[in-house]
Amino acid sequence: MRQTIRVEKKEEALSLIPQIAYTSVPCWYGCTRKNLYMDLIVPKTMEGHEKMPAVVWVCGGAYMVMDRSVWLPEMMSFARAGFVVASVDYRTSNEVCFPEPLQDVKTAVRYLKAHAEEYCIDPDHIFIMGESAGGTMASLVGTTAGIKEYDRGPYLEYDSSVAGVVDYYGLVTLNKNLSGLTGAVPDYAIEAFLGVRYSEKTAREASAADHVDSSTPPFMILHGTEDDVVPIAQSDTMYKKLEEAGVEAEFLIVEGASHGDDLFYQEEMTDRVISFLKRHL
Repeated sequence: MRQTIRVEKKEEALSLIPQIAYTSVPCWYGCTRKNLYMDLIVPKTMEGHEKMPAVVWVCGGAYMVMDRSVWLPEMMSFARAGFVVASVDYRTSNEVCFPEPLQDVKTAVRYLKAHAEEYCIDPDHIFIMGESAGGTMASLVGTTAGIKEYDRGPYLEYDSSVAGVVDYYGLVTLNKNLSGLTGAVPDYAIEAFLGVRYSEKTAREASAADHVDSSTPPFMILHGTEDDVVPIAQSDTMYKKLEEAGVEAEFLIVEGASHGDDLFYQEEMTDRVISFLKRHL
């Protein structure tokens, strides 16, 4: 059957740019170096394209493992909604302790600002999102803007501040005095992230809730009532801190959702997240 049809252009084609090296970090006991990468979803035709807001996505994995590409199928919804999407590597606890993983993610934010023109990104509207340990990282990026010790590496002429944060069920307080809030996260995972025999000072420095102040950008927090890994009390603590500081915040409690549940990635939920992001453009 031969047909001539007319098609209305309702959306632009997208392109995946995989494995962009955004920095080089020490490796193998400091004797060698390795690249950290990001995958980018961008408009297929970027030349002359209007500037777009961007989303930085941070994968979780109990601080011990991560895969920057595993969530890319879910990130397509944000790309279709008009955001450049960057899913980023960071070093895990089998390589380094805090604050190096945070420094990695902040470097990724600075890289995007430095290359905003190349990737048609609006550098003033870069958001960060993450799930589980990635939620920890995203929340820390959002609450530590201006703390110079966490900005290390290239592109230091740019800051690592973001326009907003979306935290999917991340640990936001690691203070030993609040260890009852860490649920089923094993002690060894926290020790690997913070360092064996870590101090209360280090735990506070790695706790996004302890960095909240009036300059913190808007937050959206998502957590399930049946999460037996990161207790919902973590997100409740963060939300209260944000409210007390006068920061705009939304806290979505997902009934019946466990840790990493598919419920968080249903169209209804993604639409809510996109609405939050667009309100802050």
